[in-house]
Amino acid sequence: MYPIKPRHVYIHERVLADPRAERRMQRMMKGIASDEEPETVDDAGLNEISKINKWDRVTKWRTGQYKRTRDPDIIFNTFTWAPPEQVQATIARYPHLRFSLLSGAGMHTYRDGRALLERKHGVCQNAHCLHSAWGCLHVCDYCNIGTFLNIMVNLEELVERLDPLLDANTWQQLYKYDNQTDTITFEPEYGASELMVGYFAQREREYLMLYTKSDNVDHLLDLPHNGHTIISWTISSETVAREIEKNSPSTTERIEAVRKCQEAGYSVRVRFSPIIPIKGWREEAEAMIQRLLTNTRPDVITIDALAHLGYDRLVACFDISLLDDVYVGIMRELYSGEPPEKPFWPAGKQVIPHEPRADIYRFFIERMKKVDPDVRISFCDETPEMWDEFAEHLAGTPERYACTCGPDSVPGNALLRA
Repeated sequence: MYPIKPRHVYIHERVLADPRAERRMQRMMKGIASDEEPETVDDAGLNEISKINKWDRVTKWRTGQYKRTRDPDIIFNTFTWAPPEQVQATIARYPHLRFSLLSGAGMHTYRDGRALLERKHGVCQNAHCLHSAWGCLHVCDYCNIGTFLNIMVNLEELVERLDPLLDANTWQQLYKYDNQTDTITFEPEYGASELMVGYFAQREREYLMLYTKSDNVDHLLDLPHNGHTIISWTISSETVAREIEKNSPSTTERIEAVRKCQEAGYSVRVRFSPIIPIKGWREEAEAMIQRLLTNTRPDVITIDALAHLGYDRLVACFDISLLDDVYVGIMRELYSGEPPEKPFWPAGKQVIPHEPRADIYRFFIERMKKVDPDVRISFCDETPEMWDEFAEHLAGTPERYACTCGPDSVPGNALLRA
């Protein structure tokens, strides 16, 4: 587990009422050195702490806006498994628990990916995703994780509730865990990898996808995964990893983690996401691609340009001096006048217009194909126009494609590298 040094640790009283959850919390506490003594709270107390600390900014702010200089406050919490009407009653009474699993609800969410085409002009796929925490020890300026880390510790109960979800959704084969945090950073003390990998190893059709940018993977190497766990890394160039994805492993360290897990028999895949056009981005990207594809064989690589930020947020989140002046000017210009006739401007995903964004993708695709002609490439939440432009290079079409977290992007899918 990464060493954690928060100001505060809050323990929900539900944790202390559950022996398995309390043992998990105590294991993790051995790696946590907080400024203050841990405080036990109930819903009312946690609601007040959330209010005082303005944790609801997480629904609006990006991580770079906080200028975080230390680890987030830690909350040890549990899922309540309450019915929807009871969850709504709790939130009505304690409105500052309505987000980030604070209310004890939210084991899984449904991504209505196909609706994104209408709402944000992006191509995505539907899927249920699994969660057990909100917040992160990595400090990526473009993310939205806030200044707290809410960790659910009744994981055995989570696993016990997976059968009904999977059995009711036989159309879905891949389950992503967890895009609201990076659980790998809490391991092996957290024990989620062992539980989840073990559960999916016994399923015939379904696969687990661990979602990470961590190199803390040694605990995974000897787990009996039975080929039913896929691990997906976000990998960025060295300057981005160091200056923008603060407290995260370097490019080289992440690629070595991919290699180790591939040798342990896991299916591995990579996201170049978000691709941030820093000064010298082409040279750094070429070195990153060369190192990755000469040392590993991902079954698919998804590429995705910097997005979800308007120019005002870009300036608030980033050290602009790191970025390519040409792209900064393009984004400034896009946000300086009347909205163009695009459904995604300015509140949707894309913040770099089509042509300069296509230049980024063209560079990445050409360099990947040069190193590894058999590499499979996909987009994440990209426009139909972009799919059309690069159709000959992509793993499928907007109607049916493979990507890092698609619901049927599992071994045996002909669009993936075997």
